[in-house]
Parts: sequence; C-alpha cells; structure tokens
Amino acid sequence: MKRKWFSAVFLLALAAPVCFGQGSAINGQIDGTVTDAAGANIVNATVQVTNVSTGFSQRSQTAESGLFRFNVLPLGTYEISVDLAGFAPVKRSGITLTAGSIRTVDITLQVGAVSTEVNVMAADAVMTDPDRTDIGSTLSSNTITNLPLVSRNPYNFILFQPNVSGHPNTEFGVPRKLDANGFNGRINYQVDGGNNTESDRAGIRLIPISNTYVDQIVQVNNGFAPEFGNTVGTVFNTITKSGTNDFHGEAGYLFRRTDFNARPALLQPSQATPQINVNSYLADGGGRLIRDKLFFYGSFEHVKRDLPSVISVTPATVSLLGLPANYAAAIPFGQSLYFYMFKADWQLNDKNRLSFRYNHHSNDSPFNNGGGQVLLPLTYNFIDRSHSGAFQLISTLSSNTVNEFRFQVPTRTQSQNRFAPNVDGPTINVAGVAQFGGPNQVGFQYTETTPEFSDNFNWNKGSHSLKFGFSYRAVLDTQTQATSATYTFPNPAAYLAAVNGTNPKGYSGYSQTFGNPSIDYNSTFLGFYAQDTWKPRANTSITYGVRYDIYKVPQATSSSLYPDSQSFRTDFNNFGPRVGLSHGFGQDQKTVLKISGGIFFDPPQTDQYRRAILNNGSPIFFNISATPAAVFAPTFPQVFTALPTGFALATQDITTVSKDFRTLYSSNGNVTLTREIGANMVISASYLFTRGNGLPVYRNINLVPSGATLADGRPIFGTTRVFPGFNNITSAESVGQSTFSAGNLSLTRRLSKGIEFFATYTWAHATDDAPEQNNIDSGAFLLSDPTNRHRDKANSLTDRRHSFNANAVLTPRYEVSNKMASAFINGYMLSLAFVAQSGDVFNLASNKILNGDASTSATFQRPLYIGRNTIRGPAVYQLDARFTRDFRFRERFSLQAFAESTNVLNHDNVTGLSTTAQVDVGGNILVNPTLAHTNALDQRLIQLGFRFIF
Repeated sequence: MKRKWFSAVFLLALAAPVCFGQGSAINGQIDGTVTDAAGANIVNATVQVTNVSTGFSQRSQTAESGLFRFNVLPLGTYEISVDLAGFAPVKRSGITLTAGSIRTVDITLQVGAVSTEVNVMAADAVMTDPDRTDIGSTLSSNTITNLPLVSRNPYNFILFQPNVSGHPNTEFGVPRKLDANGFNGRINYQVDGGNNTESDRAGIRLIPISNTYVDQIVQVNNGFAPEFGNTVGTVFNTITKSGTNDFHGEAGYLFRRTDFNARPALLQPSQATPQINVNSYLADGGGRLIRDKLFFYGSFEHVKRDLPSVISVTPATVSLLGLPANYAAAIPFGQSLYFYMFKADWQLNDKNRLSFRYNHHSNDSPFNNGGGQVLLPLTYNFIDRSHSGAFQLISTLSSNTVNEFRFQVPTRTQSQNRFAPNVDGPTINVAGVAQFGGPNQVGFQYTETTPEFSDNFNWNKGSHSLKFGFSYRAVLDTQTQATSATYTFPNPAAYLAAVNGTNPKGYSGYSQTFGNPSIDYNSTFLGFYAQDTWKPRANTSITYGVRYDIYKVPQATSSSLYPDSQSFRTDFNNFGPRVGLSHGFGQDQKTVLKISGGIFFDPPQTDQYRRAILNNGSPIFFNISATPAAVFAPTFPQVFTALPTGFALATQDITTVSKDFRTLYSSNGNVTLTREIGANMVISASYLFTRGNGLPVYRNINLVPSGATLADGRPIFGTTRVFPGFNNITSAESVGQSTFSAGNLSLTRRLSKGIEFFATYTWAHATDDAPEQNNIDSGAFLLSDPTNRHRDKANSLTDRRHSFNANAVLTPRYEVSNKMASAFINGYMLSLAFVAQSGDVFNLASNKILNGDASTSATFQRPLYIGRNTIRGPAVYQLDARFTRDFRFRERFSLQAFAESTNVLNHDNVTGLSTTAQVDVGGNILVNPTLAHTNALDQRLIQLGFRFIF
C-alpha cells in the first residue's frame, strides 16, 4: 500500500505543476517605489536586485505607480540598482533578506547622467517591515549560532518568540506545555517551509534536527496570510544553511563532565550525583563548485550524553519491597545521536534555480521511560531513525511571474526494545509507591512517511501581488502497540504477601494484552489558497484572501459493531477567509500599524482514528482484566500464555469518533503598533484575541444516571447503559471552546556595534472547557462530568498570566592603535538568555471514583466544589549564559573557546506537583494533597567547547 501511495504521488509530481502554500516561509521579498525629486512616480524604470554572495540577480520594471516588487528571493544580502534614461543611475547596497521578510526600499532618482552610488548598509534599512500584516519574528544566524544552547536542540528557540511560553526540552524533542495563541502544543513545525509535524498527536515534530545546520528560525503566530495554514497556534520554520561563492565552515568539540554541574533538583540527599557527561563533535562547511552557479553545503554532528532520571522512591521503600538497592539510584538514561545534512543549490540558467537537501538522524537511547516511581527494569532501549529528501525549483516565468515547486519525502521510525536491565515476568504496580518488574512498554513501533508535493505561483500586476497555490501530503502510518501483563497491589504489604506465597491473590487487579497490536492507517491532507497583497499607496499594504483545507482521515472498518465506528466523517467546510492591513506613517514609515484577522484550521490528530479502529467493538487487540474473585484470576506471578479457561470476552469498551466531528478552527484578531526608535531598534505593542471552536473532547456517552448526585450536583452513574451491548463508549466530539486574550510588548535591537538583543513580555489569559487527549502534554484527559462540559470550564492547561523572555549577544569592540593591545581587549562575546514566567496549572485530583464512571480515572474526578486547574505551581526563572573568547589569526580564520551554562543561578524550576487529595465516598476532602515537587527542569549544567571557523 505504501509503495502504491508513493508511486502515485511521484507520478503526480512529474505530471503537473502543483503548488505549495507557504512560499514566503523560506524566501524573502524586496519592494519599493521609484520617484523623481518632486515625488512623482516613475514608470518603466529598470530595477535589478543582485545577491552579493551568490551572484543571483533578477530584473524588472516599475509599474505605473512606480512600484517594483521581487518575490521568492533566496536569502542573503542584496544590491539594488535603478536605471532610466535621463536620470542618474542609483545603486543601493546592504539590503539583508531574512526568511519571510519584506524589505521596502524606496528610491529617488535625480535628473542627470552622472553615475551615482548610494550605500545603505543593513543597519540603515527600515526595521518595521511595513508591508507585512502578520505578527512574527525571525531569529538571525548570529543569534542562533551564539546564544547558549546546552541542549543543542534548536526547537527550544521557539521559547524566545513573542506570545509563546513553555518549558525547554533537554533532549532533541520539542518543548513541553507550549502556549501559542492559547492552544496547547498546536504548532506547525517546518524545515525550509516543508512539513515537519508528526500527524498522530498535537505538538510533536516529525524529524529531529541539529543546531549545526540551522541558519535562521521564522515564527509566525497570529494574523498570517492565507498562504500559511495547518495550525491555530504558531508556525515554526527552520531555515537550513546554504553554500555561497565563498568557502566557509567550522569544526567543533563540546563536552560536559559531572563535576561541572549542580545536583539534580529533586535528587534525594542520600543518593550520589549521577553521571551527567556530554561529548559532542560537529563539522560543517559550504562553498561553490561553479562560481555564481553551483553551491554545496554539508553538516555532521554526533552528540553522546547522559540524561539521568531521578527516582522518587526512597531507598528504605526499595529495601522494604525486597528489590536491589541500585533501584533507588538515578537511572542512567542517555542518548547517542548522529545528524547528517547535505544541500546543493544550482542556478540552472537565468530563469531557473534548483535546490536539493537530504537529512538523516539516528538516536539510540537506553534506559528510557524511567524516573519518579518507575524503576530501572521498566526502562527500554529507544531506537529512532529518520530520513528526509527535499527538492525546490524556482522558475522566473517573466519579469512579473515566479513559480516555486517543491517535493519532499520525510520518514521516521521509532521502536522500544528490550535490553540488559529488563527482567522476565509481569509488571508490578504498587499503587502510589513504585512500579517495577517486567517491562510494559517494550514492543512499540511507529513509522510515519509523509510524501508531499506543492507549488506556489506569484504574479505581480501593477500594485497587486497575487499568489495562488495548493499542497498535497499523504500521511502513511504504521503502529504496533506494546504488549504487557500487570499486577496492581494496593500497598507494599499485599505485594510482599503475594511474593512469599501467603496470599498470592492479594492484588487489587490484573490486566494483560492479547491479539494483534499492529495497524496501518493512512490520511491525506490537501490545502488551497488564493491571496492578494495590494498597495493602494506606497505606505499602505492590504493582504486578503482565502485558504481551504481538506483533511481526509483514515478509513474506518465498515463491519464495526458500533455504527459511529463504521465510517469517519471528512469535514469539507474548512474555508478560512483572512485580511490584514499594514500602514506606515510618515515618509520614512518608521511607525507602522498592523491590523489583521481571520479563520484558521488545525489538522485532526490521526491517533484518535487509530484508537477508534482498534477499539470498535470487535477487537483484534484487547485487554484481559481480572480481580482476584474472577474464576480465571491468575495466581501471582502467573502470566497467561493463552486465553484462560473460563474467560469470556467481556462486554466491550469502545473508543469512537462522533459522526458530526469537525475540524478545530480559531477566529483570530490582532492589532500591533510598531515604532523604530533609532536606526537599529524597534518597539512593538500588540493585542491579540483568539476564539477556539470545535476542540476535541472525549466523553463517555453510554452512561445512564442513577438518580443520585454528589453534593455539588454531579450525577452518579449506575451500571445501566444507553447501548446495552457495550460497556463504556468514549467518543471524540468536536465541541470544546476556548478564549485567549493577550497583550504583548517587544523590544528588538538588530546587530550593530557588536550588540544584538530581543526582549518580550506577554500578559495573557487562556480558558477552555476542553480537557484534551491526543496531545503530547495531555494524553488521557477526560471531563469530570460527561453530562455537563461547563463544569470543566476553567484556565487552560497552558494558561500563563505572565511571561517574559530576553536574549542578547554582546560583542563589544574597542579601537586602539596598538595591535597587541587590540588583540587583548577585543574578541570577547557574552550571550544571555533569560526566561521568567508564571507557574503551571494543575488539576486537584481525588483518590476515589466518585461518580460511578470507572472509565474516568480518579485523577479527573475532583473533590467537591473544586474547579479544574485550580492549583498554580511555582514560577519559573531561568538564566542561561555563554562566554566566548575569539582568537583570530588572519582575516578568514579564528578559534573560539567558550563556556556555556543553563540555569546559571541553579533555581529549582518545578514543573510537577503531587496534587491528589484523600477523599471520602461523597467527595469531601479528608487529607489535602501534599503538593510535593515531582518534576523539575534542569539544574545548573555547564558545558565547555572549542570551535574552529573559516
């Protein structure tokens, strides 16, 4: 099936000029107006732009309004020349294009015939981007290269963007509890404008990437044009490096040793500090094969590091359970990662340029999954592999039309395998104390392949810039679930009685999986858009248009016993109109007002359909559950090798998707005022509002109230069922709603005189009535009352009232005449990154099922009169720093030595609390939760490194 899909996609790619809806994500644009000394527009002036690093150039003529516009330009620094008979030619230089940027360069011609050259360096260009109507920012190459990044994970840079908050990831995964536009983890991750988002759950990137080959990062999070789609949150686009006419590159070594670092925040005093070593080797370089024609770039990085997982089970408890003493020690989780990338850019002729990129990553991570109450034998060896190949062809069809075609095939495979520390036998869960025994996560495998082809057509017609496009992405998924058998004991005494044989059935429950755990499920994502950017005046831009998305979901099993699981609805109503206005005040346009709004759609998570196919009433993979009273109940530590005698498949639980399930969408609006203060600094103030509609919520629709209620009015359910042939029916319904209101203030200074910095503060409030599932941070959240969703209306999981982040790269330069003195006092760099934000919110849980609905765990059955997410954790404060000494010899070569640290002040940044209260059967609190700290971000980690640059 996968080969057929791939063949079909490849043939279509060859047969038709198709489209991609995010042409601005990887390229830049230069526009402006040519006038004479009296301010009159000049028609038919010849304008040429030239990339000084690659020799690429384009030529056009000004329209009747004097306007010129160059779309889909490769990134870099440009020169602009303007020529017209009777006027002195003008040349301007130093125009730097970053990804997604629009540089407005207005030019005045003087009467005469004498050649004139006016140099406008990058520091003199307007910073306000008066032609952009969206809200976003770009991290420059200087910032990405030099900011402290002990993790080596460029996805953490998303936290240094306006209107985004969350927690960094020590590994190469994505940051957690990300709040963007009030949505949890709704991120459209991209690489070079192509999809890099995993389809099964919200908030996961598809391909891990190395910071070595990242050139720029573009983030767009509100009011984006119709060409951007597939998210209600933010677009996070990573731009890779390319070769130029000059040869350039680097080689480096980074290392960390245990003695450099502080002890983990939650490590018990009696435990030794675990090994926290790192070794990282990297090299990259690029240049030309043919000047101005053919360029190459390659990159390699190997990261081997220790990431120990702290155990919260005390040595005394481990001893009481009769387990080896080392089970109380930190688990030596680690990673060994390899990253490779190769890229070629070829200027085929004056009209066509072609780019090719290949990425590969591999990761072996033994001792995965441990920490907290999960002890050593439950860990596994995590194997992760990815490959991605991508092409881009940009064709200049005429002086006013440009077409961009892309094709890529990324694939990722993950598996969880047995290794040396694993033991045979069932998993043991001593409730609230410890988990150990045979591994319960081994056997999981997941592969996703997403061939994608796309095209973007640009047409400049007078004062209008028209864009049309569509994209096609096939999502091919294969997943095998882990198999396991688990005994749950109510306390250590019951476990010990089973071990010594005095009460082998003293457990509270037993479960074991049976059947075929594998499934293939495929989807198709299509997107279309049309938009126009109209400049009715030189200082005013209006972008308007519509985007249309279709998400064809996996095919259901038509023979399913429950009707809703026999077919799944594809929502064809995903029309997203959008409009944005940008107006620059004054001739210099250094004050810009932006207003925009629109409808945005988010792809459905494909895992909700996988679950519905597997749990459709006639399961091929199912779970045997038993209490000691069951006739076939096993004797500890027995594990079934076949279906036990006396077992009959119980009335089935079903997971399904509602017949009227629709696509999640948001209504967004924002207003931003930006002012350039000085030649190199800009301040922005913005207000954003987002309304989410159709958030997916799971609830049990097969319950019948018994007539009794808890004291706060929540119904208590009996054993009767609406559909008697089934037990619990958990249905995904697109009924949740959310609101997000935020004010933001940002200050940006671009690199000038050795100083570059960015600071942003956001006050925000996010609410919803939708405890989600199929999300990286909320895997099994359910309503506290399935008959009344409004009982769960509260602060969102990622609600943070205050969020401040700032970063700076400081490279002071002092001019002295003595060369030795100059070398001594110069060549230093200090880079800082600081985050301060409100603590996370947590749900106050109870320790009992209160409403009779066993499908909803006690975690979500809150005590009486307690709202959802009412506990606020401690605030997070983290300062990261890097100090660099640059030893330069000759003009093109330098050696850098640096030291960098995360959490310099070693603040305990708590991200987990113990929030379970002891309650009586009526839901009254008997013992309040301890609020003990259960998880925290990294302690102070110090890393040293050397880097040779040429």
